Parts: sequence; C-alpha cells; structure tokens
Amino acid sequence: MQGSIRYDVSFGLRLLRAVPALAGTLVIVAVVLVIFPADIRSLSIDGFVVVGLIGIWRYLWLMTHVIRSIIYEHWMYPKIKFEASNLAEDGKYPDRMFFIVPSFNEKPEVSRRALKSILDEAATIPSKVTVVINAGSAEEDRVFNDACAAHEFGDQIEMMYVRQRGGKRQGMADVLSALADYEVSDSDVIALMDGDTLLGKDILVKCLPLFAYSEKLGAVTTDNIAVTTGNSFYRKWYTLRFAMRHRMMKSQSLSRQLLVLTGRFSLIRAKYAIEPEFISYLENDRIEHWLHGEIKFVTGDDKSTWFALLKHGREMLYVPDAHIYCMEDSGKQPLRQSVAKMHRWFGNMLRNNGRAIKLGIGAAKPFIWFSLVDQRISMFTSLLGPIAAVWSAIWLSWYYLLIYVVLVILVRTIYILLLLVEGHRISITDIPMLLYTQWMGSIVKIYTLFHLHKQKWDSHRTNMANGSDGSTILVRSIPLLEMSLCYVMMIFLVAWTVGVKQ
Repeated sequence: MQGSIRYDVSFGLRLLRAVPALAGTLVIVAVVLVIFPADIRSLSIDGFVVVGLIGIWRYLWLMTHVIRSIIYEHWMYPKIKFEASNLAEDGKYPDRMFFIVPSFNEKPEVSRRALKSILDEAATIPSKVTVVINAGSAEEDRVFNDACAAHEFGDQIEMMYVRQRGGKRQGMADVLSALADYEVSDSDVIALMDGDTLLGKDILVKCLPLFAYSEKLGAVTTDNIAVTTGNSFYRKWYTLRFAMRHRMMKSQSLSRQLLVLTGRFSLIRAKYAIEPEFISYLENDRIEHWLHGEIKFVTGDDKSTWFALLKHGREMLYVPDAHIYCMEDSGKQPLRQSVAKMHRWFGNMLRNNGRAIKLGIGAAKPFIWFSLVDQRISMFTSLLGPIAAVWSAIWLSWYYLLIYVVLVILVRTIYILLLLVEGHRISITDIPMLLYTQWMGSIVKIYTLFHLHKQKWDSHRTNMANGSDGSTILVRSIPLLEMSLCYVMMIFLVAWTVGVKQ
C-alpha cells in the first residue's frame, strides 16, 4: 500500500531476500521425505479424521482473515482514505487535539524522542494542540518541559502536567476528568498513548480526517513497528508478532470494529472519552469471578477503553498506512520476557472476552462477535495437532511424527509467504518463531484463563499485583486442577479419535 512503511521494499526484493530461508525449509522437508520408510503408505489415517477436520476449520478461518485483510487494505480503506482526504480543509481536522502521555520511570532520552515526535506531527495540522504529561515525578516533568522548550513548535502548543498517582490507569482517568472541564466539540479528538511511543510521519494527517468523514467513528488505531534492542531472536519474534497483528487488525476493520484499541497509540473522539462511564472503566474496571471474587483490572487499559466503546456499538477503524514505533528491550532473559509479554496480553484479552461475548451480536458486529468466541476456542485447538502427533508416535508409529513434521513445515511456510505478500520480510527463524508463538501462546492462554487474577506491568512501570489471589491452599489449587483437567480432556479427545495399537 502506498504510504505504508511495510512496503518500502518491493515484493520482488522481499521474495529474493526470502530465498535462503525458503531454501533451508525445503531442504529440511526433503531430508525428512528421504528418510520416510517404504511402508509408510500402509499407515491408517482413519483415526485422524476429527483432528484433521479441526485443522481444516482452523486454516479456513485463517484464510477468511487473509481475504478480509486484503479486501480492507486494497479496496475499503483506500476508498475511505480518498473520500476523507478530499473533505473541505476547514472541516477536515478537529478544533482541538489532546495528547495524553503517561510516563513512569522512562529513560529521559526516550521521553525526549517521544515528545519530539508528537510536536513534529502536531505541526502538520491546523488544530489547537494540548499535550498533557501524566508523569510520576517532577524530574520527568522537567524532561518533557525542556524538550518542549527546545522544539521550534513548542511555543505554539499548550503543555499541561497532571501528576500520576496510583498507576497509569488512575493517572489517565485523572487527566480525562480534568479535560471534561474543557468545552469539547463533536470534532475534538484525544490521543491515548504510552510515553515510550514514537509517532510515524503524517500519522495525524492520515488519521484525523477519518473522524470528520464518519460521525459514527469512535476511535482509530494504527500499525505498530517494532524497534527492539537486545536479543536477536526476541527482535525477530516481536517483529513477527506485529506482522500477524497487522493482518488481524485489517481483517477486523472490514467490519468497522476491532478487538482492541492499542494502548501504545489510539485516537478517540473526545466526547466519548470524557464521558463518566468511559473514565470509570479506566480507573475502576473490574469483573466478578466465581472463585477469586472481584478482580480489579490493573493492566489492560486499552481493553477497558475498547470495551467502553464496544458496549455502545461504536465504530472503530485500523489505519494500515499510519505507524507508530514501539521501543522495546529484550532484557537479560528474552525467553522469560516473551512469556511475560504474552501473559499480560492474553490476560487482558481473556478478562474482557467473556463480558464482550455477553454483549451479543448487536453491540459487536457479527464477525467481531464470532472472533471473540474464537479467542476462547483457538487456545485449545492449536494444541490438538502436536498432542496427536506425539500420542501417535508413542502408541502407534513414529512415522506419524515424521508426517506431522512435514505438514507443519509446509503449512507454516505458506503462512509465512502470505505474510510476505503483506509486507513482512521473511527470516529463517520465522517458522520456529511462529510455532513458538502458536504453541507457547496457547499454553500461556490456558494458564491465564484459570489465573485471571494474576496481573503485572512491565518491569519499568509501576509493579502492581492484584490482591485477590486467595490465601488458602484450596483456592490456590483449584486453578491448577482446572488447567490439568483441560489437558486431560484434550489428551482424551486425541486418544479417543486416534486410538492405540491393538
């Protein structure tokens, strides 16, 4: 797509660079095929019908997302973009634009770069701009204040400082409560973002006219580009995650709704963001759990803001050619860091999933509602394949494991090639990373499903663990028993369908 950084390298060059990785994959498949025994054709596959049907259903669902993402990126969004860009200049942008920038213990250089990107983009629009810094200390305030003073556009914006007390959620709620005293018009827009996010070029020029184009639009979010330091495998894993996210967000946006409003950067129509209910979801969001009682949300402010809009059927769009840059570090333990990231992401998802499904088809568009249901199912179905392969290797014949290896490599290669068409640059590590993301992700989701009360910020933010953990051995044991029962049921399903050697 024109204007998208994902296509700054031509398809031909991306394909050429992918040749070593694809060649390596085919060599592995060839080696496995060579060691296939001559009598492998005698193996029965009758018992794998159920597992196979589940696999076919999963890949049909994947192809549905692929087709929808293509339709949105190359047909629906260009049409919306063209019509929005051709609006009259005096009505294209909001009267006022507010940025809410939470920051807690960020590195000064990161804060300076983040504010510079905001001011650079604010200079491209005619709106009156207010930047509200919600930092944890006066020292951080001074970093932002000095950065604003040093910028050539700094004297043309209004800077506000609201002290962050009680964590990011409470701080953002305090800021929105303060902004409620302003005379907000229907066109005004509020940006909710992280203090370590850099805005890409022309992000406001691409996003803001969409609000003027559609009065029903409640919020938009954008493409995330990983700028990751540290371990190379962690960098590749994060990049792959964002490529997969890019596809899913485009697919969901075809229904004019999303499954999340990314906390790193989302734009929300101001009149919705200052509503008491919206602010309440930020500062005091919670659910009732049958075992742990009331679970107050610590992380996942982006899911709370999303649910507040979804509840009233607000439209949301993904802007695929507008970008933000996410500054991440793998830390000293990249594997543990990746698991911690998934635990936080999936915890936020699952704590909101149940109540979103209960809204029914109406508030959530039909495809979005079915996607919410799929979130509950996919964590289990993703593991049936590897469980069936291992079970068959143990009880029937190790040949089945060889067949599964070939199928996994071939299917995941097709998956990666589809991402290549969408701008991803293939690496030889992509297939292992994809398998890690899918299988470890499912394991983490299942664990999280039964431990919804466990929440934790990244290490550089306020470290707040939820206190509703339960103090008795029984309360701590029940989630482990539930999780174990899930795995037993999956193994039982595989054993029942695949069988054992007579």
